[in-house]
Amino acid sequence: TMLPVDREHRMKLNHETSNVAAFSRNLERELENLGHSAYIAPTDHQDVRLGADVLASDGRNFSLIEFKDEKRDAASEARKPRRKTLCRRLDGWSDIHASCHLIGWRSRQGSSIEFPVRSYGTYVCTPAIIQLPQADITFSSTVSIQCETVQEFAQAMVSQKVGVDFQDFRDYVRWLLSLDDDTDDKGENDDANDVELL
Repeated sequence: TMLPVDREHRMKLNHETSNVAAFSRNLERELENLGHSAYIAPTDHQDVRLGADVLASDGRNFSLIEFKDEKRDAASEARKPRRKTLCRRLDGWSDIHASCHLIGWRSRQGSSIEFPVRSYGTYVCTPAIIQLPQADITFSSTVSIQCETVQEFAQAMVSQKVGVDFQDFRDYVRWLLSLDDDTDDKGENDDANDVELL
């Protein structure tokens, strides 16, 4: 039987939420195993504006991660005007963006589940995914995060190969929030120039 679109959409969102929860638990465990603290928080209602479902930090470097249920779901980013704007305006922010703004998904590896994570711009800001001409995409960086497992991601955090320091992160988040696009915000007016949990 066919599910009504809103119910099907809710089920998909709930599955992404459980993926975020599983990733967060695993990342916390891996960071603690490496002798580091874990600061992981959902972005809640701010995900529309930030383009990410979770903030992750070891207390030194900070990252934003957008989660998809499956790798192929990254194509849904093309339906979001704010993400198209992001890919068009990344010039000048590309290296910081590549280091701290990531996309991940659930992946079955044998009998276990893993969460590969990539730099958002490297993976999404491509003509094939974001559905923009290459000439419109300003993302260009030699930084490329490619972690296949949560353990690998935790190790990259600890060695400071992923994420950016608080000042760069805060500046990047403020820039992200400046990319207003009313079509994404469902008519809500938000004058805040910062992220609540910061």
